Amino acid sequence: MNNPTVSEQLQGFPVFQMCIIMLLRLAEPIAFSSFLSYIFFMIKSFRITKNDAEVSKYSGYLASAFSLSQFFSSVPWGKASDKWGRKPAILIGCLGTALSMVLFGFSCNFFMAFVSRILMGLLNGNVPIMRTTVGEIAVEKRHQGIAFSNLSLIWGLGKCIGAYLAGHLTDVDHFREYRREEQNTNSLFVKFPFAFTNIVIALLIFNVVIIGWLFLEETHDDLRTKRDRGLEVGDKIRKLLGFEVPDRPWQTKKGESAETLIDNNSIDSLEDNDFEMQSFSSNEYIPIKVETEPSIFTWPIIHRIACNFFISFTNIIYTEFFPIFLAKTMMPKSLKFPFHMRGGFGYSTDATGKLLSTTGLIGVITVSILFPIINKHFSLLTGFKIGLAIIPLLFFALPLNLFTIPEYNHLTSSHALTTTLLYINAGFLSFFGSINNSQMVLLIHRASPKKQRALINGYTISITALSRFIAPLIWGWVMSKFDFSGTGGISWWLLAGVSVFVFGLSFILNEDDEHD
Repeated sequence: MNNPTVSEQLQGFPVFQMCIIMLLRLAEPIAFSSFLSYIFFMIKSFRITKNDAEVSKYSGYLASAFSLSQFFSSVPWGKASDKWGRKPAILIGCLGTALSMVLFGFSCNFFMAFVSRILMGLLNGNVPIMRTTVGEIAVEKRHQGIAFSNLSLIWGLGKCIGAYLAGHLTDVDHFREYRREEQNTNSLFVKFPFAFTNIVIALLIFNVVIIGWLFLEETHDDLRTKRDRGLEVGDKIRKLLGFEVPDRPWQTKKGESAETLIDNNSIDSLEDNDFEMQSFSSNEYIPIKVETEPSIFTWPIIHRIACNFFISFTNIIYTEFFPIFLAKTMMPKSLKFPFHMRGGFGYSTDATGKLLSTTGLIGVITVSILFPIINKHFSLLTGFKIGLAIIPLLFFALPLNLFTIPEYNHLTSSHALTTTLLYINAGFLSFFGSINNSQMVLLIHRASPKKQRALINGYTISITALSRFIAPLIWGWVMSKFDFSGTGGISWWLLAGVSVFVFGLSFILNEDDEHD
């Protein structure tokens, strides 16, 4: 195995542009995860549920609304980025996220929250565009492992930030039976207790958009030479701060090589095509051989997208319903080992946000340290399979932590053991989830022909969004039914079974299917 060392992977790495794109990447996970800390209380405030068990069902509807709209918008956003450039598409997507977040924060009924989640999916198609952009920034294969792992790292970091901010800025945990109409006050943030968090996060995203406008370079091959006024302003700022700034293509003086009718790049592109240079007279007809575009959906691509579909299926279920499991009211009288359980751990928004942000941060740190090492000692596919093999065990163990609460288990005198086990369980799920997502993105990227990567990424995200639409609908209903019947743990064990299926599916993948 001739994998590059960690130092070789870092040598010549495009640090500055990767930092800017990763900063923009933060927008979606912050927006996506911020509501998880308080969604249990928000749904209860709409007065549409008869009991805690039904909250999962309505949470699933909100998650599915976002994913379904993203399913329809991902490919059009990818095509728009091909036509007008990666940079404008990314910046507009971030602004769309900020707008829909403010609307979500001021939602006073379930319908308004549902519409805002649809808008969030429609107005932001950045996931496939970001993947394509990262591949166009990190063009050398030795840089791609770190570059694509950073996508998952930033997703994890964004989830930490979103969960932390929501947990600390949304003060609703002191009223589990919240009634919005009972809040007779003129205070805006008492009347709309979920608005402040969303306004703060929207302002953060707006600031990130400004940074992107100033410093992000266009990566599309056909559009990178087009004048970028934002980048020109950013270059002036960098020069004032003492940094070196490269000459931009549109700033090249007339008469230089960039102005010639045929430049080196044009000659190279001619050589890449399958034309045969021949001399012939005006009376001769020589057929010109034109290279046909390869099919997008080859079997290696189909296998990878299918595997990604089911990974996304399990990930969204854990991401959406674990915070609700934490927040549900504790019901120790319903517990009887091993099958009978109802309710959850009774966590507040602050406690939920702290657990999600802390375990997410653990995942980010460990992945950043270990991913280059894993990339050195294991092939991409081997490391991928190891993570998939461990995740079902973690899902299986998750509901069993409920039997360690002192209200049920007299062998424990405090919640310290339960809390520790939850942090360990969630920390490992965060770590292996981040690793597997990075590896999955890289497996798809390397199996895709270069000219079709943007389109394939668009279709991949659309299929992923379809998975994220189906999963919450199904599992919201499944969790509500099993929780109501007093066997809530079964829904998590079924999820473990789906994860076992994903592990088996990984054996049809082959690293020999890669493109350079």
